[in-house]
Amino acid sequence: MDLRAFMRLSRIEHGVLTSLIVIASYIISGGNNPIAMILLFISSLLTEVFLFVTNDIYNIEEDRVNRPDAPLVRGDVSIRTAWVLSLISVSISILLNVVGVVLNYLAPWSISILIIAIITGFSYNYRLKRVVFVNNLLVAITSSLTFLYGLYAITSTLPTMNLPYLLFTVSLLATMGRELVKGALDIPGDIKAGVRTVANTYGITTAIVMAVAFTLTAVAVSPLIIILSLNEPFGFVLTIGVVITDLILTYICIAVLRRSDYADRFRSVSLLAMSVTIIAYLLLALLILITK
Repeated sequence: MDLRAFMRLSRIEHGVLTSLIVIASYIISGGNNPIAMILLFISSLLTEVFLFVTNDIYNIEEDRVNRPDAPLVRGDVSIRTAWVLSLISVSISILLNVVGVVLNYLAPWSISILIIAIITGFSYNYRLKRVVFVNNLLVAITSSLTFLYGLYAITSTLPTMNLPYLLFTVSLLATMGRELVKGALDIPGDIKAGVRTVANTYGITTAIVMAVAFTLTAVAVSPLIIILSLNEPFGFVLTIGVVITDLILTYICIAVLRRSDYADRFRSVSLLAMSVTIIAYLLLALLILITK
């Protein structure tokens, strides 16, 4: 397996971004231990590798239609090699978290969040991606747990009104919207692979309307992030990011309701909009870290 095939199979860029978000939540929640940050970064990255690789393993029939250039479809990587890579990655990820807890660098609750993310993500890959609506929900939960992993690396607090929890909530809602639209765009491959989505079960219009409802609910919740961020040093950075994201999401919701052919742009632009808040979140964490 060459390096390029490995990068494409493991979606390493997604793993790096996920790891940075985890560290941002850790810093914003009061953490500043560099060893803890390293452990969180590597364990998050390797968990993402495991989930993306196993997704491609179980998704190979769908990818023959939707992603014919995928590494496993093209034969750039064998199924056996993919399994070895995924199992080594998840084993090291869990081991690093356990070591961090034992050595008191990470709070014990962090292992719970990591295991939940692994279970929900793998359950989606293995079988539940074929269950209508549940598939979208599992993707949204797994990706959004990123904000809580960093939080629970330093605390054992119950769900409260704080930035990581609010971002988890908004991310979950917005990701639900994006996944519902994605289902409307991948109907041929999903049907061939036996994947039931809202779009191919109840119709594209229903999927679009539900996507808009979830996305606008995310926008409605987001002012709580602004209120809390204003109490943080440099909180204006996150406020600006959230406002820009809300404006973009509101615009594309209106656009996709007016024109069903806007669905493809909705998927890409919604990801861009969410990225604005993520970048602002990372910048806020960086400013907090360097001024401590």
